Amino acid sequence: MHEMSIVESLVESVQQETRAYPGARVATVRVRVGKLRLVVPEVMETCYAAATLDTPLAGSRLELEQVAATARCPQCQNEFAVEEQWFECPKCHAAGGELLTGQELDLVNIELEECCSCGAA
Repeated sequence: MHEMSIVESLVESVQQETRAYPGARVATVRVRVGKLRLVVPEVMETCYAAATLDTPLAGSRLELEQVAATARCPQCQNEFAVEEQWFECPKCHAAGGELLTGQELDLVNIELEECCSCGAA
């Protein structure tokens, strides 16, 4: 289950990013994940809930945006959807090509909330 190692790195990154905002609570963490990363969203969400227990991120939500995989043919320059790691141009049937999208694993946004009346955000 590689989702747990991804989530552990994500939690570490979020904690580093939010150190500059003492007194703020993390509400939502948004992540963009490429389809070819083979991440199961439900498993990643479960791992996130487990990894954030007893941390400052406890109770925050993980929002995943899945990015479709696309490639460009090396022969005819056609751009097309990719369903698997190995792919073939549907127009000229050339194998492979330049993968344009589908391998993303990006921390997009961290939404913070004020957690006290002092005004920290």
